[in-house]
Amino acid sequence: MNPSRRNVLRLGGAGLFAILAGRTAYLQAVAGPELSARAKAERTVSWVNRAPRGDITGRDGTVLASSAVSYDIGVNQVVVAQYEQEEDRVNQATGETESVVVGYGAAAAAAQLAPILELDPLELGATMVGDSSYAIIAQEVNPDTWRKIKALGIPGVEPDQRTRRTYPAGKVAGNVLGYTYEDDTRRLVGSAGLELTQNERLSGKDGEGSEEIGRTGVIIPTGEQQDTAAVPGVTVRTTLDPDLQSIAQSAVDRVVAAENALWGTVVAMEPDTGKVLILADSNSVDPADPGATSEDDRAARSVQAVFEPGSVGKVVTFATAIEEGTVTPEDVWSVPYTWTAPNGQSFRDSHEHEHQMLTTAQVLAESSNVGTVQIGQTLEDKVRYSYMERFGWGALTGIEMPGESDGLITGPETWDDRTRYTTMFGQGLATTTLQAVQSLSAIANKGVRVAPRIVDSWIDAEGEAEPQAQPEGVRVITEATAATMTEMLIGVTQEGGTAEAASIDGYLVAGKTGTTEILTEDGTVASFVGFLPARAPALAIAVIIYRPDGVYGGTVAAPVFREVALAAMQSLGIAPDPSVIAAAAAEHPEEARQR
Repeated sequence: MNPSRRNVLRLGGAGLFAILAGRTAYLQAVAGPELSARAKAERTVSWVNRAPRGDITGRDGTVLASSAVSYDIGVNQVVVAQYEQEEDRVNQATGETESVVVGYGAAAAAAQLAPILELDPLELGATMVGDSSYAIIAQEVNPDTWRKIKALGIPGVEPDQRTRRTYPAGKVAGNVLGYTYEDDTRRLVGSAGLELTQNERLSGKDGEGSEEIGRTGVIIPTGEQQDTAAVPGVTVRTTLDPDLQSIAQSAVDRVVAAENALWGTVVAMEPDTGKVLILADSNSVDPADPGATSEDDRAARSVQAVFEPGSVGKVVTFATAIEEGTVTPEDVWSVPYTWTAPNGQSFRDSHEHEHQMLTTAQVLAESSNVGTVQIGQTLEDKVRYSYMERFGWGALTGIEMPGESDGLITGPETWDDRTRYTTMFGQGLATTTLQAVQSLSAIANKGVRVAPRIVDSWIDAEGEAEPQAQPEGVRVITEATAATMTEMLIGVTQEGGTAEAASIDGYLVAGKTGTTEILTEDGTVASFVGFLPARAPALAIAVIIYRPDGVYGGTVAAPVFREVALAAMQSLGIAPDPSVIAAAAAEHPEEARQR
């Protein structure tokens, strides 16, 4: 061979080798990792391990909201079409066990799946034929059913784990619990109530898993597999008493229906701890089906709706006057039916009466507007306003509920000639039910206001509890003033007071009725706020009925208070006071003998 030609061939071979070597090096060093990763991704199946959403419970551990894991079952129709159902059989000729194909494709897969899913195999098979990479064949399958399906090992049958919210107590505390929705990733998200405010803690952290599969859908034994478990959400233990909550909801629903009222609320809290045992709204939403309840009724009016407190607001005026030393319970006032203030504004009492001489305590017991404005006149406006703020009016309580209203009060500089007086008896300003019960709780708690709260603690998956911090109390009035106000408020529920219907045999009840005309619409707000046992308070309770047919808080709201309070005393194990029973027996011996 010509040397020159040989050299050309050598050079050409060397060049070709260099090109091949370079290509090989490029594939291995540069493109290799990317191609490998792409191939791996194509044969890797990934999934999300959904974190169970944490429970919400009552103070006694009763589950009010929980989560259930379920699966939507889908199929890769392309992969299932290649499925071969094999069965081990003994070869009669050789005596050896051999694997024999006994079925093919969607029909064979459906025949095995149908009994587990309780579906018709022919109809199921039809849904498994096509070119979709994920077609749903069953929804909300429980974990046990999915385990049976997984054990079949049918390639292309894939689960989609989902977490669904359940509410075992139905509508009990529905307006407190709120409800959830599924976002684009099928993750539960709180949409109202505690489900919303506690969403981050309740949600937990999803895990994930993956595995490599071959072209037929069979798992590659040597392939990479991973499975990171989900971290469950924490349990939120509330301060609610589910039994009392149920009783309160039933009671307020009955009175709202009987009185053709627009709505009603009941709130009960421990004065010394701020723990809310009852946060009830009429027509409570069903958290499992919020769409069945009108939008207006889905929120918690007990913390959002504002109203003029009316005569309940007199408590602040009287407490301020006694604290400031401008009046005493024994001072006597000349109280006509109508009275004209020095600035020309006229006021009258709710019931026409002869000219009366009433003590300060009697003015409160009979809820006289005329007597109240005379007492209020002994105080400077800025002083009265400062005590309204001390009692928590016009400020958020900080309860763990969404949309809380801070009410509405304005400073003395905005008051006109009439508002200056109406604020003395709870008109010309607005509060919430929660603020109303907080005000009376301050008196019950020896003059110290404690902010209400509804979350008691957070409990993780290991059972470790993180208690809610105890709210720091704020002194509003002295202990002596609180004791004086307590005795005066006891008179409201005694014979001759405006709230005899709130009295309970064996217990002293301290409280105040309220009846307010609604300025923006026809109707009134009837209310009663009180606490018991009056001299050793365990519970403060507020009842608000909005626009009832009946007018007065003493006849509309006080009976609801009595029903709820009596149930609470029994539930909390607070026995009647023997001295109260003895005093009643001495005053009414005939009734005592009949009992």
